[in-house]
Amino acid sequence: MGVPNTRPDGFVRLERRALTLWPRVDRAALRRCGDDPDRIAALIERRTSLTADAIRSLLLMPEVSEDDARTWFG
Repeated sequence: MGVPNTRPDGFVRLERRALTLWPRVDRAALRRCGDDPDRIAALIERRTSLTADAIRSLLLMPEVSEDDARTWFG
């Protein structure tokens, strides 16, 4: 099984999700954002044509479990 993508308090680890979506983003700069979706969006917005709102939406969307994905997509 891998490293869980959530912190003990149940929130999504945004840093990990951001690295999954934008693997070439500066990891040190991302760490300094401290899982703050607004700061992460501002960082990534400089590197892409997406708006900060779109980036924030991608970061904050609910996770889909493997069971849900199998149910939905076969």
